[in-house]
Amino acid sequence: MPSPAVPSLSVIVTSYNIEAYIGACLDSVAGQTLADMEIIVVDDGSTDGTPDIIRAHAARDPRIVAVLLEENSVGGVATAANAGMDRATGEYVGFADGDDLYDPAMFETLLRAAKDHDTDLAMCQYVLLDDRDGSVRPPGDAHRWDELDQTAYDLDVARSRQFLRFIAVPWRKIYRRAVLEDNDLRFPVGDWFYEDNPFHWFAILSSTSIAVVPEVLCQHRVARAGQTMATVDARLFKMFAHHETIHAWLVDRGLDATYRPTLLGWAMSQAQWIGRRTPPELREELFANLRMVHAHYDEHDVAQAVVEGRRGFAARELSAAVMADDFPAFCRVLDHAGAPAGPVAKLAHHLRHAGVRETASMAARAARHRLARAVRRS
Repeated sequence: MPSPAVPSLSVIVTSYNIEAYIGACLDSVAGQTLADMEIIVVDDGSTDGTPDIIRAHAARDPRIVAVLLEENSVGGVATAANAGMDRATGEYVGFADGDDLYDPAMFETLLRAAKDHDTDLAMCQYVLLDDRDGSVRPPGDAHRWDELDQTAYDLDVARSRQFLRFIAVPWRKIYRRAVLEDNDLRFPVGDWFYEDNPFHWFAILSSTSIAVVPEVLCQHRVARAGQTMATVDARLFKMFAHHETIHAWLVDRGLDATYRPTLLGWAMSQAQWIGRRTPPELREELFANLRMVHAHYDEHDVAQAVVEGRRGFAARELSAAVMADDFPAFCRVLDHAGAPAGPVAKLAHHLRHAGVRETASMAARAARHRLARAVRRS
């Protein structure tokens, strides 16, 4: 018997307790103008109606393969994405978050770009879809597209550094599956968030070329209850575990000397973003995490990272305070960089990003922290 044809693309959809969104996402993926694809939907042990919705879609569309994990995994989306890659057979692999929406021509457009230029990767633009009011806005790296004047690039060192500075999300890209398999590329699994970041580094530095599609082809949902991006507590600091993962990967492949400033620049960017969201009572913990990161670098590395990434005053001063082990100076930089000022502004900030329950929990932790500090002083 002839072997079944290899699909042009495998799309891996990941989900967990998103019954209100998964149906629309699967409709947008199954309704693509590209018919030659398999759709692997991996649910990470949902306890709501998400698995039933996935089963119903799979029953209607033979391209949909339902992979329903029995329990929620420690690795979360990383485990689900890896399970999908283990089952993928397509020439290229794409990803979809189960609560996002995708333009009907997205995957055909990306695949055509990759094939026209014979590239390992293809990437498009996206917008952020606010779940509260349906408004959309550009992501933080939208300005980086202004620096691109070609439709495809060879990923030499300079270009790799440039693309490493884009936001790491995988669902606006497609990947040549041979690159993923030949380099054993998977999302790191552990009790942390933001697994996209190391995978982004692994994929860019394992690839030789990338096609770019300067069209907005997907809407990434934000401000959804229970979403990782809504986190404003110490769980944010798990981001810095990925620095160690990326650093070890670079060292293992003899790339550390080449990409040290780029990796430090990435850490500096995360420190700014997380620092603005960190409540005062958790700043010492943030500082300790950044001390561990900066232990890999010296002042020359900081200077290179600032120049290469065109980092601003706040990033440079944050790193300088960490390198000097000067916690008061670190706090002053954070205050100056625009952390919410005053109790009303802080309350509004936390309610906006964390919701009522988490804000109340944070207030209780802050009260315990102040009480313990008062006891120590007495």
